[in-house]
Amino acid sequence: MVLTIETIESAIKRASIMIARLGVALLLLQAFLIVADGLARWWFSKPIHGLEDVSGLMISVIVASLFPAILIGRQNIRVTMFGRFLNPKAAAWLDVFGHFILLAFIAIIAWQFTLYAVETRVQTTLILRLPTAPTMWLSAAILLACAPIQGFILFTEIMKILKPQSPPQPTQA
Repeated sequence: MVLTIETIESAIKRASIMIARLGVALLLLQAFLIVADGLARWWFSKPIHGLEDVSGLMISVIVASLFPAILIGRQNIRVTMFGRFLNPKAAAWLDVFGHFILLAFIAIIAWQFTLYAVETRVQTTLILRLPTAPTMWLSAAILLACAPIQGFILFTEIMKILKPQSPPQPTQA
């Protein structure tokens, strides 16, 4: 099998969607637990013990798990207002600049979250005394994976400018 930009992007997209599905499943689990906690408080006057701890651990993984799919799907916010005043090639380069800024931003987020994960190696939650490090490291790993994904997006956008697709030639009968 020959590795092309399309096959690499397809593989990244499949992995990103799988990670995002994990995040959505965790979000649904968290919502179910919150509803169950509310019902337990209402019906039995007893909350689910430690739900705050579990929710706190889940939320960082939930948020981080959505980043790869957003990036590879190019669903991030883009400002195109300035590009309207430029020719198409200059607007494309302005878009590349935006992708570069996003790469820098993602790298900073991943770096800072990794530093935070290192600090949590001995921390536990307040109620259940669950270790916080595993979920922080999982979130950090997902965020660290976002930097190469955004780097790939930046590369593909530059390649689109440098090697524009030629329109298909009509066939003669």
